[in-house]
Amino acid sequence: MKHFVVTLAFTGEPDPGVGEAQQAFLAALVEQGVLVMSGPFGDGRGGMAVLRCESAEEARELYRNSPVVRSGGATAEVREWHVLLDGTARQQE
Repeated sequence: MKHFVVTLAFTGEPDPGVGEAQQAFLAALVEQGVLVMSGPFGDGRGGMAVLRCESAEEARELYRNSPVVRSGGATAEVREWHVLLDGTARQQE
């Protein structure tokens, strides 16, 4: 499995209800073992997610179907990420 970073850039005011739908979308990815972590940037202009997928196309397709992107409230950029060190497992102990 490869890692991919998805960066979201918000394009304007989100449609009502998109936030809840996006949270449900992300929760489903966690349940599937695809989403490692996600969250908004501190400046409120976007967010980031780390995914485990087989390919960049799989990651792109997932985010093409995310509520915030489908609504036009954000654009998504997907890049493969080569993880050298990972302290997340230790932090969860």
